[in-house]
Amino acid sequence: MLYLFLALAAQVLNALVVLADKYLIASKLVVKPVVYAFLIAVLSGVVIVILPFGVVVTPTVAIIFLSLAVSFAYVFSILFLYKSLAVSDASDVAPILGAVSALSALLFNHLFLGGHPVGNFLGGFTFLVVGTVLMSYFRFSGRSLAYVIFSGMLFGLSSVLVKMIFLETTFWNGFFWSRMGNVVAALIFLIPSANRRVIFNNILSLSFKTKFFILANKTLAGFAFLLILLAINLGDVSVVNAIGGVQFVILIIFALIFSKKFPDYFYESVSNRMTIVQKVGATILVSTGYVLLFI
Repeated sequence: MLYLFLALAAQVLNALVVLADKYLIASKLVVKPVVYAFLIAVLSGVVIVILPFGVVVTPTVAIIFLSLAVSFAYVFSILFLYKSLAVSDASDVAPILGAVSALSALLFNHLFLGGHPVGNFLGGFTFLVVGTVLMSYFRFSGRSLAYVIFSGMLFGLSSVLVKMIFLETTFWNGFFWSRMGNVVAALIFLIPSANRRVIFNNILSLSFKTKFFILANKTLAGFAFLLILLAINLGDVSVVNAIGGVQFVILIIFALIFSKKFPDYFYESVSNRMTIVQKVGATILVSTGYVLLFI
């Protein structure tokens, strides 16, 4: 059951990361979502520091293919996520993203790995997904909702592909090559000249304080992602994605706090009875689902 605790810890950290991401995008400090997606992808290159420890070996053709597939799915899921965050609130986007990601991971896990629900998995999974969906206020434009759905599908796909890598090689070797694949995906963003201008101009115009904030936030996100990969390596990838619902209970609490201090960037209201019932009900469903996974 260690992987459940790892996944839970990762979602606590991810709630903080999502709020910071929303602040950076809504405040226009990062002008375009493509800039942020590029930064996240290229910063994955820091995994080069594990090379001296002898845990990295020459990848097979299968590892190369899977690493590139994981990276493109992950990086473009990030791009679609930030496109949605640019026009919608984090407390709306994140729950729908989590539910779609969990459902797509369940589907791809069945298709690629032959995974089947066992024990209380299906019940716990259902409670987690339904509770996650109810966390959202559903304040979306058609385009924003499409971005969230595409992002969630790609997140789910990348999780299953990562699991396939870990079945082919050791954890640290798979971790290294999947992250280096992100650097390759980042370079793709630089091919269009318009992207190059936007990316480099925006990065150069950022203040030292903003650059440090982005670096700190992405370091936190990287640690959370490492915990998720460890959980995926140890347990069921569908369960790990479903536990994402816990993040949104925490996200609601954080959003309530930050919406009062930064109302221009965050919005969360529990001022009417129906909203309170919705949030409490969603929290109960997510908590029940999480408990079922331990029974």
